[in-house]
Amino acid sequence: MLGLLNTFSALTMAISINSDSWKQTLPVMAIGMVGIFIVIGVIILCTYGLNKLFSKRKKKDDDNK
Repeated sequence: MLGLLNTFSALTMAISINSDSWKQTLPVMAIGMVGIFIVIGVIILCTYGLNKLFSKRKKKDDDNK
């Protein structure tokens, strides 16, 4: 247990947060996230369009027979 606490305290002492790096990396991350959402939207629109294009609808006359 003591070894685990020593390891954890050594890790927390080694971690430092540099506020200047946040200013540089946050816009890059935001652009990446927007890109992901755009790609997902394009995939959804393509799937919807292909479904509309190739789906065969049954007529009401076929359902009554």
